[in-house]
Amino acid sequence: DSLPCGGGSPLAHGLATAVRTGLNAQSSGDCGRIMIVLLTDGRANVSLAKSNKDPDALAEDAVKPSTEELKEEVLRMAKQVNVAGFNLLCIDTENQFVTTGFGKDIAQASGGKYYLLPNASDQAIAMAASSAMADAKAS
Repeated sequence: DSLPCGGGSPLAHGLATAVRTGLNAQSSGDCGRIMIVLLTDGRANVSLAKSNKDPDALAEDAVKPSTEELKEEVLRMAKQVNVAGFNLLCIDTENQFVTTGFGKDIAQASGGKYYLLPNASDQAIAMAASSAMADAKAS
């Protein structure tokens, strides 16, 4: 199996969807503890409004949000992970030689764990997730 990479990253939308999914699972009694595993290169380039298909954001003459606005939007969603009481594991796949450090900012805003795995294999991701889950159970 493979996971497609590259192109638009609706990072805020992904976090919002993860929180909503976690809240739904909790309310139905399907699970106890929620852990969100976020694989990211830390490059948000699609606004929440656009990913939610807001007509104003999709218009041809729509003003594209700045990088800072997109980052703030992502950090607001990351804080919602913390507010919901969920654990977040941010696996940053960004190349360490050109890193912006935004993955670390996301983890910090969510109160979560951060791992830099620029060449993340399935085994490395599984090990990081297992370690984070063990830490969450211990706390």
